[in-house]
Amino acid sequence: MFQYHFSANLVEQLLQFAGNTFVHTKKDILIHQDEPLSKLILVRSGTVSFSYDVGNGRRLLLGQLDCNNTLIGEIEALNNHPCTYTVTCLNEVQYNLIELKHWRQLLLDQPELSLYTAQTIAAKFIENQKVNLDKLLLPLSYNIAKDCLMRAENSNPTLLRAYSTVNAEAERFATTERAYRRVVTELVDKGLIVRTPDGLKPVNLDALDDFVESFAC
Repeated sequence: MFQYHFSANLVEQLLQFAGNTFVHTKKDILIHQDEPLSKLILVRSGTVSFSYDVGNGRRLLLGQLDCNNTLIGEIEALNNHPCTYTVTCLNEVQYNLIELKHWRQLLLDQPELSLYTAQTIAAKFIENQKVNLDKLLLPLSYNIAKDCLMRAENSNPTLLRAYSTVNAEAERFATTERAYRRVVTELVDKGLIVRTPDGLKPVNLDALDDFVESFAC
């Protein structure tokens, strides 16, 4: 789903089958969760957000992705499963639709692309699985602090961008706005982070790192 998983070579070849360019505006839905995928989406430009709704009023936001020839729906294209996430446009998004037969034929004809795709999809699965297990098994304070630390250190360039509003950030951490505000206040009071117009920032990287590492003891 995320552009760092795909070689420029594969994208360049897919562009041969791009056809017409379509445009969606802000708040338009690019893909609906649980909707069958009939064509691979190649987003040429724009910013999108990924979300998962469990149907009880709660929603998990994954983050924002600034697209530049970004493929969306590649896992569904390989296994014929419905779309896992809803993909929402956060500004004007330009994209092309690629017939699945072209995508699959490229992978069949070029084993190196097929292997690269399999490896990177597996890497993405492991990465997402670890994030989800951390959210399930570790306190909210750990997850917020770890996220803030990784963004400050840029130790994981594949992280999706955070959101600018508290309610969206709460949904990104699979919690309520009230719980999110409480934990952020606790971290601020500990002198570990500070609120800024650009989001949460560490006050002291070493102290924040020590706090995160304390949960491994």
